[in-house]
Amino acid sequence: MRDKILSWMRGQCMTEPGDIVVCAVSGGADSVCMLHVLLSLRDTLGITVEAVHFNHHLRGEESDRDDAFVRALCAGLGVALHVGNGDVRARAAQTHESVEEAARALRYAFFSSLPGRIATAHTQDDNLETVLLNLTRGTGLAGLCGIPPKRGPFIRPMLAVSREEIEAYLTQNGLSCVTDSTNLLPDARRNRLRQSVIPLLKAENPSLCDTAFRMCRLLEADEAQLSAQAEQAFMQARLPHGVRCSTLTAYPDAIRTRAVKLLLDQIHAPKLSARHIDAVDRLLYSECPSARVSLPGGYTAQREYDRLLLTADSPAAFKPVTLSIGESVVLRPLGLRVCCKWQENFSEIQNTLSTFAVKCDTIGSTEQVLLRPRRTHDVMRTPGGRKTLKKLMIDRKIPLRKRDLIPVAADEHGILGVYGIGVNLDRAAAPGGRALIIRIEEIEKEDSLYD
Repeated sequence: MRDKILSWMRGQCMTEPGDIVVCAVSGGADSVCMLHVLLSLRDTLGITVEAVHFNHHLRGEESDRDDAFVRALCAGLGVALHVGNGDVRARAAQTHESVEEAARALRYAFFSSLPGRIATAHTQDDNLETVLLNLTRGTGLAGLCGIPPKRGPFIRPMLAVSREEIEAYLTQNGLSCVTDSTNLLPDARRNRLRQSVIPLLKAENPSLCDTAFRMCRLLEADEAQLSAQAEQAFMQARLPHGVRCSTLTAYPDAIRTRAVKLLLDQIHAPKLSARHIDAVDRLLYSECPSARVSLPGGYTAQREYDRLLLTADSPAAFKPVTLSIGESVVLRPLGLRVCCKWQENFSEIQNTLSTFAVKCDTIGSTEQVLLRPRRTHDVMRTPGGRKTLKKLMIDRKIPLRKRDLIPVAADEHGILGVYGIGVNLDRAAAPGGRALIIRIEEIEKEDSLYD
């Protein structure tokens, strides 16, 4: 078995000479065997072997027994030991995770704080159980790949061997271990699969663990190829905060849906599921240019014509600001400065998307300009005729989430001009006359409404 593990580790490039490998040791048969085997391979691999134990304090005296056993084991083997502990039930109550999820989160957080590679003692049996668990929950190709040989700093040196081989090794080498009594309880799905389902399957195929392991390695190669193509598709479609829809929809389902998952992985939203991936994938094909899907954690996937963007909370409309003629004001949340002044002859000033020349005799008696968000029944005239502001924004493909952030210059009689659209021709001054010039300029390019 030692040679089998060595070949597996080398084939998966799990370590390099000079590495520190920290074995996660619970005291159970698998982890005790792993520690013993890696110690025997440390000269061959050129590694330093240490150990780590995490006390979850979930089983009272039994947890303390495991802690003491691992300490004695490592002391006897002359192995440096790191010990951590945590209040699993308190975390579960705070985060609403299951006790199992909370225990794993605390355990892996502690493991990740240690230097070097972390070796966990997952076996072929654990791999089979994981595949069956994923099948019962519903899974795609990635779930059928089982436990990955390595992920980040974590490596699985024992994944190529079965529990039966491990028990034989312990007997041959006179090694003792402890047993977690919760592994025998039928209240956990994994335990029920281990005790009731897997024995029936092994009756049909005694080599089922090895068969599933080989299947996982074949599927893992397929998944790696599809994931690489999805990464290319995602990078090709990628935009700031999202993707271009028409680019992704050109890809087949197997590539596109993986690219969607890569997009969703960026926001680290809690409890994302296949249902969310499917909903965002359908959004790519939506005929509504402003369609949206709510995601966990307060995020939204939203179409903006051919773009699909991920946003946090939708921005609220800015508060109206009154500007007296001859003054200027900064709309800091929008990154804009607005100024207005009288000009006796504006013939050299051209109306643009951000500069409006308004007839002076149309300005209300207050001689003030109101800078406000759009309103439901706003109407103005452009070279294309009189239209509602809503229709004008749709025509110009201004994203829905930005429409309430576009300043409208108005007085008591209505719209004077709209940033990004232009002057209201019903209020525009004739060349050569006295006019009110309203100018809107960006002061922070990175916050531009039209990035």
